[in-house]
Amino acid sequence: MKRSFVLISLASIISFILACDHPTKHYSSMGCTPNALDPETGCPLSYNCPNLSNRQDNQCHLNGKTYNIGETVPSEETSSSCIALASCNRIVENQPSKFIYAHIDCAEFFRPRKPGCVLQYKPASCCSSKEVCGKNKTRLVTCTIGETTFYEGERMQIPGKPCQTCICTADFNLAQTDSNEYCYEDKCSFEIFADEKLYGGAAPVFKQGFCCPWTWRMPKVTDKLALSSKVVDKSDQKCVYGSLTLEIGEFLEPINENGDVVNCKCAIPPLVHCSMGSADS
Repeated sequence: MKRSFVLISLASIISFILACDHPTKHYSSMGCTPNALDPETGCPLSYNCPNLSNRQDNQCHLNGKTYNIGETVPSEETSSSCIALASCNRIVENQPSKFIYAHIDCAEFFRPRKPGCVLQYKPASCCSSKEVCGKNKTRLVTCTIGETTFYEGERMQIPGKPCQTCICTADFNLAQTDSNEYCYEDKCSFEIFADEKLYGGAAPVFKQGFCCPWTWRMPKVTDKLALSSKVVDKSDQKCVYGSLTLEIGEFLEPINENGDVVNCKCAIPPLVHCSMGSADS
């Protein structure tokens, strides 16, 4: 028991000191469980994802929770993604079930911001709850992050934490965002609107500064391993992408998507993940 406590504590310390430089939001969003920690990188060596490996056709999955056919997702699970009334349904007989949902259309989506006004939000909400203008705006407290000033009620992205959003309040402290009730972790709802890609073997494509997968790279018969790939870990844990099986450290040949280069690698099995960058960078 004593030894177990030491190992757990050591893993926690390593994780705290070494921030994993590979995206893992897609795994945490699916409720995957991390395996042992790599002491050199601070990243999990791999994840267990039963929703991928043992998916049941009569169930839907979101944020680590399972929904049977006919069940509706609570609004707090989807509102920050501007999705409402998501329910698990079987659309076609003998086909896997999927979510049916509605997009939330906020009034501010269809009109320009009034000059001299700010929109105020509540944590994890899609639409603004109030518009403040003129003299009332000047009475609002402000928050400063870097060179940007925000007014009370405005949403703020936290530097270095692309998955965390905070609401500007009088007691906002940039050093204490993890314990601030007006700060929250953004939720990715790709299991709702990108389920066919996810379960079709696609790799999530991440863009710098954004929390959730920006797009997905679907497997093609022309996909190949990059010749410059280097296997860094010849373990039993591998990434599967289409008809290819990648060792940890191996890359796919990059592709160009509308002027952006998409580089994909096997870093943390079982999924390949990709990063998107400018072709000029």
